[in-house]
Amino acid sequence: MLPVQETTGQYARLGAWAAQAGFSPASVSGADALLLNPAALMNVGATGFRLRTMEFGGLLGGSLVRFDLYNQYLAAGRHLTPAEVDRMLDSWFGSANNWRTVGEVVEVTPLALMHVGWWSAWGVAWRVRQQQRLWMNRGLLDVLLKGTEQARTVPVDGEFQAMSYQELVVGYARKLSPDLIIGVAPRLLLGSHYVRGTLRSTVTIGETEVQHRYAYTLDLTGAASELLQGFDLFDNPRLNKQAGDGLVRQMAGLRQQGWGAGIALGVQYRLLPGLLLGASLTDLGFLRWQRVRRYTPGGDAVFTFAGAPLDVDRLRTEFNNDLGAYLKHQLDSLARAAYEDVQVQQRTVITLLPTALHLGATYWLGGPTRLHAALSMGLNRAAANGARVPQFVLGAETRWAMLPVFGGVLTGGDGALMLYGGTGLQVRSWGLRIATAGSPRSRLMGSGSRFMLMVSLTRISF
Repeated sequence: MLPVQETTGQYARLGAWAAQAGFSPASVSGADALLLNPAALMNVGATGFRLRTMEFGGLLGGSLVRFDLYNQYLAAGRHLTPAEVDRMLDSWFGSANNWRTVGEVVEVTPLALMHVGWWSAWGVAWRVRQQQRLWMNRGLLDVLLKGTEQARTVPVDGEFQAMSYQELVVGYARKLSPDLIIGVAPRLLLGSHYVRGTLRSTVTIGETEVQHRYAYTLDLTGAASELLQGFDLFDNPRLNKQAGDGLVRQMAGLRQQGWGAGIALGVQYRLLPGLLLGASLTDLGFLRWQRVRRYTPGGDAVFTFAGAPLDVDRLRTEFNNDLGAYLKHQLDSLARAAYEDVQVQQRTVITLLPTALHLGATYWLGGPTRLHAALSMGLNRAAANGARVPQFVLGAETRWAMLPVFGGVLTGGDGALMLYGGTGLQVRSWGLRIATAGSPRSRLMGSGSRFMLMVSLTRISF
C-alpha cells in the first residue's frame, strides 16, 4: 500500500465545499473519497473498516453578492441619480451581456461505510443534496433603480434552477502498481424536487410608453407544481397550503419525482516519497424528471403601458374616490391582459449534474503536517456550478495531540478570495470536525462573496 496517512484535519473536504470544487484529489481520504476521488479510498494508512455518520455542509454565495457596492450605494436609502446607478452597475456587472450569479448548496451524508485491504478498497454511501442558483444580468436593477427617467432599451434576462436528490454510491479502488491507484464510484440518483425558470426579455422606455417584450419558460414538478395550483397573481394570491408539507418533504429528499445515474472517476500517483499527485472527475451524470409542468406565454408576449386612463365616473361610483385603488385596478387589468395568458404542457426533462474536473498535489513536510494545492473547474453550468471559471486552492494541515487544525485560501471561481479553517477532535479511532469559510471582502482577488459551514459528527475506525 502507498505509505500515506489518513487526513487528520480533513482540509480536503472543506475545500470541496468551496463552490463544489477546489479540493485536492491527492489528499482526500476515507469515506470522502467515495464522493470526491474514488482512487483515494486507500488513503488511510491501515486496513479495516471506517464509518462516517451525519455529516452536514452548507454553502452560500457567488459573484452577485457584492456587499461593498450595496454599502456604498444602497444602504443609505437615498435616491440615486442615473449616473450613480450606471457607475454601480458598471462595477457590479460590466456590460449588459454579462451575468452574475448567487447559489446555495446543502448536503447531508447520513451514512458512509468503507473497507480497505492491501490491494483494493470498497465503500458505500448515502447522500442527500439540495442545490439552487440564480443567474441574472443588470437589466432588472437598471429598470428598478433608474425608472423612466431616461429613454432606453434594456435587456432583462435571468435564469433560476433548484433541485433536490439522493445519491446511493458504491465505490471501488485498485492498486495497479506500488505507486499507482485508480478508482470508480457509480451512483444511483433519486430526484425529489425540480424547478427551472428562464426569462429573455427587453424593456423599452420611451417618452410616451413603456414596452416589455418577453419570452419565458418555467418547469415545475412534484409539490412545487402542486403548490401553485390556484395561484392568482392578480387577485388575492393564495398558495395551495395542502401541498406545502409535500414541498418540504421533497426538498428534504423524501419523495421521488425522478431518477438518474452518475459516476466519479479518480487516479493517484506517487511521484516522490513525499509527493502524491491526484486527478478526479466528479458528478458526471444526469437526472430524468417525470411529470414536469412547463409554463410558457400563451399570447403575443408583449406588455405596453402608456398610462392609466382616468374615468371620473368609475372613480366616484366604483372606488369611492380612492385614486390609489383605482390606479391599482387599472394596472392590474393591463398586466392581466398581457401576462395572464399561459400555456401549460406536461413533459419529461433531463438535467445534468454539476460536473467538475480536479487536479491536485499533496506534499508531506514531516509527521502529520502536509501542504495541499489544487486546481478545479466546473465543466458545465448546472445548479452548483455558477460559472466555468478555474479556481485554485492552497492549504495546510497538521495535528497537535488530539487536535487537528487546517486552513488555507481559495481564489478564482465565482467569487472573491475565500479564507477557510477548521478543527476537530481525534481520539484513537473516533473523531469529529467543524469547519467554516468566508470572503473577508467582496472584491478581493475576484468579485462576490461566499460563506460555508460544515460539521461532521462521527468518524469511527474498526
